Amino acid sequence: MNIPQPSSASMNNFSLEEEQSDSHYSRKVSLSFTDTSIDKVASVMGGYVPLTQVTNSQRVVTREQQPVLPPFQKPLEEAQSSYDKPLQEGIINTTVQSNIETNAPSNYFEKDGQGILISINPDYKGKNKKAQQQRFSLLYVWAYNFLHEEPVPNKEHLNQAAKTNGVYDQNYSTHLNDIASRFFIKSDGTFKVNPSGRAEVNKILVEMQNQDITGFEYSKSTRKNSSRSSRITKEETQKIEEWLQLPSRFDSFDVRKLDTGVKYALLALYDIIKELKTQDAVKPGLAYEYLTKRYQTVSVKKDNFTKALTNTKDYSKYFGRTHENLYYLTSEAESLVEEWLNEDTVQ
Repeated sequence: MNIPQPSSASMNNFSLEEEQSDSHYSRKVSLSFTDTSIDKVASVMGGYVPLTQVTNSQRVVTREQQPVLPPFQKPLEEAQSSYDKPLQEGIINTTVQSNIETNAPSNYFEKDGQGILISINPDYKGKNKKAQQQRFSLLYVWAYNFLHEEPVPNKEHLNQAAKTNGVYDQNYSTHLNDIASRFFIKSDGTFKVNPSGRAEVNKILVEMQNQDITGFEYSKSTRKNSSRSSRITKEETQKIEEWLQLPSRFDSFDVRKLDTGVKYALLALYDIIKELKTQDAVKPGLAYEYLTKRYQTVSVKKDNFTKALTNTKDYSKYFGRTHENLYYLTSEAESLVEEWLNEDTVQ
């Protein structure tokens, strides 16, 4: 026979401890009550709670505090620094952007429409002719890599670029080999600037932007002989005779439709450079001589023809000039002449 066991009552514990300094007061109470009895003794337990304030004999020292700043408010110096920081960063960013724009390859070279770059500033601040040629070569490859987004195709391209820009002579190839061995990455005959070359380019650009530095005037002799260079030599006369034997689409074109020196100059340069493909750039006297020998009905005078080519103020959109005073057509001029050929009309 199983006798039910009384269930154990749930107990509620009450504990109270109090202490006071100098050992003159202490209280400690520890009691346990069941659920049914806790209500009956609640009023009694209230007497164990002290109704008088217990004071501490020790002196309480209150430290005077500095006024507290409003939430999130920064000291004046820090706030000013935070205010100036965006301005300072803006100045720095503007300076960096300005340097990037100043050192852009397009500020030093422009495309001629035929794959060759033309130097905008021909003084590379080299101390002698060799230094000028080598600096040109380095800057040219650097600019070509950026503007065409590919390596310079071969050494022949650099030789032609040097001729077009008026820095070529019999020693150019030797000086080019020297600069290439130090500053170029050569792959399958192509050229790209290596890291050392880029560092050297930056040094050169700093000097080129300094107006107080002047480089060797390698083109001085060219300028001295500019009047003589306009004359037609025996070799050039022979060239013209050879050109006259080559076919041209202008053979069936009525040149009498042309009524200005500019239009005749456009025709002559297009015929020599694009049709016959005998020159990359040509001097005015040679172009005029060829024009009058090939087309018997040319009505423009030589002076008007030459003035049209050299008038950079009005006709720079059509003609470009190298540092050897040779002239070539811009892409806009080429498009205009091609329209003449395709439509057989002259605007």
